[in-house]
Amino acid sequence: MTEPTWWPEVLAATLRRRMAAGDLLDHATPTVDGGTLRLQFARPDIAAAWRDSGAQAALEGAMEHCGQVMPVEALAITTQDA
Repeated sequence: MTEPTWWPEVLAATLRRRMAAGDLLDHATPTVDGGTLRLQFARPDIAAAWRDSGAQAALEGAMEHCGQVMPVEALAITTQDA
């Protein structure tokens, strides 16, 4: 059997998502409130990158693997919050 021709593209996209998740989580302040994991990002552009990257799926998969299943909510900290 040969490797599918599309495999390198899928592998690269998966690696980008996993690395992006870790890089973006370095900018998050995590708290648990009412059974929900809240990720607070100090910069709106980082919060937007989190939403757009698909990184939340990687986080949720890692959490499930570790036995921590709960909803995840990402928030940008506004100047009123700080």
